[in-house]
Amino acid sequence: MDRRKERILGAVVSDYTETVVPVGSHSLAARYFLELSSATIRNELSELVDDGFLAQPHPSAGRIPTDLGYRYFVDFLLPQEIVEPPLRRRVRQSFENAAQNVETTLELAAATLSRLSDNVALVTGPSNSRSKLLHVELVSTRPGQALLLAVANGSAVNQRVVEVDTGLDQEHLGELATRLNRTLAGMTADQIEAVPEALDIPPGLSHEVAEGLRQIDARSSLVIHDGLRNLVRQPEFEDPRRLRTVLEVLEAQRILAAVVTELAPQVGMQVVIGHENSLQELRDCSLVLTSYRAGDHLYGTIGVVGPTRIRYGQVAARLQLVAQLTGEALGRLLA
Repeated sequence: MDRRKERILGAVVSDYTETVVPVGSHSLAARYFLELSSATIRNELSELVDDGFLAQPHPSAGRIPTDLGYRYFVDFLLPQEIVEPPLRRRVRQSFENAAQNVETTLELAAATLSRLSDNVALVTGPSNSRSKLLHVELVSTRPGQALLLAVANGSAVNQRVVEVDTGLDQEHLGELATRLNRTLAGMTADQIEAVPEALDIPPGLSHEVAEGLRQIDARSSLVIHDGLRNLVRQPEFEDPRRLRTVLEVLEAQRILAAVVTELAPQVGMQVVIGHENSLQELRDCSLVLTSYRAGDHLYGTIGVVGPTRIRYGQVAARLQLVAQLTGEALGRLLA
């Protein structure tokens, strides 16, 4: 694409993002291109429509960006925005004052990002994606039953009641826990399941440990979101059916977690626009996602969901700030 077309495409995206009104050649000439005639701009707009970067809702209307147009804008024309220092200081202060535990920190991150982006914010709990067993404890509760405590890296704990031999008292349970730790420490759930049943470990007990680790991993994939009211206010979702379709996905934890996990970038930022979404219900939306790092080994995903005309530059800058502060706060809590 030549430079003039890029400038016109960028102007259409910027104007439509603010007004949600199809952009015409006269408007572009008056606001952005005093050196160009309306006829010249009209010709360029027509070519951008032919190339798939813009669309014209009807013959007498102006132009609006397509998913391809937004993609080109994000990849090649997106301005590097910064978060203003006063706002940066206020956001940092809110994390330093309010971060008391993991759950409240995640809720704060979602609420803050929702407010800063004017869209829906998503955040997942910290995980190394596959928890490794640190150690196991067995506590007698009654004859034939014990409480199994599986502790994973990051100090995550799963507790579950398991059946044991009725002849095992607390001393014997302690010895059994020692054998479990000697055999299984440092392993993931899948690795534990692959270990042949040891003669000195009751059948099924290693499976219970593996299931405890899987529950820890499942817990970390929980998605906290905030800002659904922001979506309701967007003109794109005035149609109740279109709005309901998106809200149902955002409220379905299992589906939402799968989408976020599939798209979560290990580094950098991932922008998914409109029909690039694998999930049909989100094809009227864009997702902007990045990862945060809590300490040396724990990672989570944080991002924004909104209409395809979201302010990509502003959202990216503010998302990066909240991701950084979320990682720092969780790193202190989990150290």
